[in-house]
Amino acid sequence: MTLADFKNKIKSTLSSIYESDELNSIFYLLSEEFLQIPRSKILLADEIELDSKKQILLLDTLDRLTKNEPVQYVLGKATFMDIEFKVNSSVLIPRPETEELVRLMLKEDLDGKKILDIGTGSGCIAISLAKALPNAKVSALDISEEALKVARENAKLNNVDINFINADILSYKSDKKYDIIVSNPPYVFESQRKHMSKNVLDYEPELALFVKNDDPLKFYKAILEFAKNSLNENGKIYFEINENSNNEIKDLAYDYDYSKVDFSKDMFGKNRFCVTINL
Repeated sequence: MTLADFKNKIKSTLSSIYESDELNSIFYLLSEEFLQIPRSKILLADEIELDSKKQILLLDTLDRLTKNEPVQYVLGKATFMDIEFKVNSSVLIPRPETEELVRLMLKEDLDGKKILDIGTGSGCIAISLAKALPNAKVSALDISEEALKVARENAKLNNVDINFINADILSYKSDKKYDIIVSNPPYVFESQRKHMSKNVLDYEPELALFVKNDDPLKFYKAILEFAKNSLNENGKIYFEINENSNNEIKDLAYDYDYSKVDFSKDMFGKNRFCVTINL
């Protein structure tokens, strides 16, 4: 089997799952990862004959992809803020929208600040901030020890010092004070399941995705409650939010005496980010 044969097999096997651009991206990712062929040279390598070991590896990988397993889990890694992160089914795959949240934060002068990332998952937010802000003191909290295991590996991989906390924000108490709190908490309504793809529903951790329809803001409430005693004066909370919840989150923030609440849109024009200021 040549590399060109494998490319055609990817397209014929996965065309019912992925769009053409995504199929090309998967082909390049697999070729770079398993064959060590740089993307710039792949177009010149169509007639390379793959040995039996590489064929078995690539076909096994293709089999996993036909079962809707995300390519990031197959590869065991994802890119976020131009940084490589290890990922597995214990953590969400980092999303481009969350990159936008980090870039929004980095428009501010946060170096030297005390920052807490709540629901850190793979650690992508906390680690990206720590790399960009070498004088910041960054902590990261998650209820899942398995997620924190991945996040610790990512912190080591990226040579940053993060204080990891294994706790449930719904009940967590602390005497520590922070200048910045950031969170991308579970915010997908249970009723939205039917609109989601199988590669998300079958593989990504439900604990990090879904909230009950009858209490969709419970994590925002918990974080705002926690922040009453843990956020310094003039501190800020950065949230990633469900586009359908901005009015409710705004009202909730005002209920907790935040006098300034701002929203920003994501690349799709949806209200995705909320910043509250503790004046």
